[in-house]
Amino acid sequence: MKQFYFILLLIGTTISAQNNITFSVDMSGQTFTQPYVSGSFNSWSGDANALTNVGGDIWEVTLSIPDGEYEYKFTYDNWAGQDAFSQGDVCTITNYGNHNRRLVVDGSDMVLPTTPFSACVENTTGPSSFTVNFVVDMSGYGGSFTNVHINGENYNGQGFGNWCGDCGNTLTDLGGGLYGTTLTLEEYSYQFKITVDGWTDQENFSPGDPYTATDGTYTNRYIQVNEDKTINLEWNVAGQETLDVNSFNDEKFLVYPNPTQGDWKLSGSSIINNVTVYDILGKQVLVMKPNRDEVILEASSLKTGVYMAKIEGQKGTKTIKLVKN
Repeated sequence: MKQFYFILLLIGTTISAQNNITFSVDMSGQTFTQPYVSGSFNSWSGDANALTNVGGDIWEVTLSIPDGEYEYKFTYDNWAGQDAFSQGDVCTITNYGNHNRRLVVDGSDMVLPTTPFSACVENTTGPSSFTVNFVVDMSGYGGSFTNVHINGENYNGQGFGNWCGDCGNTLTDLGGGLYGTTLTLEEYSYQFKITVDGWTDQENFSPGDPYTATDGTYTNRYIQVNEDKTINLEWNVAGQETLDVNSFNDEKFLVYPNPTQGDWKLSGSSIINNVTVYDILGKQVLVMKPNRDEVILEASSLKTGVYMAKIEGQKGTKTIKLVKN
């Protein structure tokens, strides 16, 4: 009896560790009886998770979901109708020709924004293009090469060179095995991968790897471009570390010297509350709570390479690239 009780206790602990995710959809213009959310978290059931009307055309449901990457759609009347998307719609991922919404659950409860049925909420607000910084750690590459490239899709003339190999999509050597570039990309979900010397060599992934999409033949990295951001990658390792880059509004902000062989001096026109520095793999290497308008970021213990500093001030949050020589 004691052993049986212990098993029940473990099962209860596992269930309680899940995350509460709230889904919300605007069903304006649809003719239906009951909407649902259907996805890989409920085996694509057409009637397992019904939504509740919370006023007007807005329907919601909160589900307990464990950490992981998921695909889903809003549906109604047991698959009588469903979200309809095209490849590249910014809130979706395309696998095996199916265009579904994408959800990443990572250790915390979330209330997702209310989205129109068969549309992305990102398309209804904000700018249509963004600045994306890519930093790739090539130190794990086993051979020799001359150039590193980022190859992938284009959309409306912007993107990764339309899989061209070597056509101006070369990354800059940042030192310490790191290569990077900054691109202006339209709001879209792109597929891409890192290659060397054109297509002499390329990354290889398997279907289901984190942050990848596949058609069954080719499996590529995937990025959702819906805001300014910095993407940290490691050669041939699926996944990505994403740091958002938001404006500081009217705040004057300065870091110098950068690059540095010693320390960085950070100054702002108002109080800087928190500074967190990450290495290229996303590991936290420095945390400070200065609560003043100037601070010294000590780099003596840091290795040569590129770091990202997330700075939280009174007027907003900003992420900047730091270089240690």
